[in-house]
Amino acid sequence: MPTSTVLDPALTDRRKNSLPDVKESALPGRNISIAGCEGRIEARTLSKDMSGPATRLVKLSHGWGSGVSGAFTADVEIFVIQGRLTVGGRTVDQYDYAAVRSGEMISGIRALDPTLALLMTSAPVRYDTSVGGMLSQPFIGANRDSKWQPVGPLPGRFVRHLADGLHGPVWLAGARQWSNQGGPWHSHEGAEEVFVLDGEFTIAEHDPSLDGHRSNEPADPAVYIRPPGTYTFRRPGVLHAGPGSSSSELALAFHRLHGSKGQTWTDHHQE
Repeated sequence: MPTSTVLDPALTDRRKNSLPDVKESALPGRNISIAGCEGRIEARTLSKDMSGPATRLVKLSHGWGSGVSGAFTADVEIFVIQGRLTVGGRTVDQYDYAAVRSGEMISGIRALDPTLALLMTSAPVRYDTSVGGMLSQPFIGANRDSKWQPVGPLPGRFVRHLADGLHGPVWLAGARQWSNQGGPWHSHEGAEEVFVLDGEFTIAEHDPSLDGHRSNEPADPAVYIRPPGTYTFRRPGVLHAGPGSSSSELALAFHRLHGSKGQTWTDHHQE
């Protein structure tokens, strides 16, 4: 009897498609492993490109990992939501970012506590303990090393830069009773990933590529309510955070940009 394959709901071609409103609680949980690391991982796939890159929400049990030197066979980026890790002998705490390039030797990786994290990989990955070479230092972006900075065009919004990551900048975005009733839209030159950590964001978005599909008029903006655990993959050029956007009293999200830091501000989604 033929069998059917169940695909992750978030499996897509991220070069062509956005994922505007993925709720992690609605995704299937699966036990996975990374060869070369001890223990299994409970994972929910938030976004997986058919070409290989993936972003997963993972729960690592206490002691998961390896105390042996090795190298990952793909780029690995980790953002800790709860718990602690050591990566290459360096501690990665809550809201810290760590990255290891494919093929670079590190002294090991280990979960010091039960740890909830975002795991971002550039391809299917294993931890190869058979390779040799000099040890490299992982790249760590520590939350405590930066300060909150206001976003001038959006009063009530703040950003805390974590690192210029392997594939683009990563940062925390906060909001304090923020409401954008008549302010600007903005877009990024690269694709953007967002995961809501605390509070709630209401975000208006407009994809200019949809304009004119049914008429000569611009498509109406979509408005998404994003509580904790909501994930977004936004293609380059999608306008967002325009009029109609707001937050709860306090809200916090993790952002990861692919490529250039450049962004464009505009007053009208028709432009």
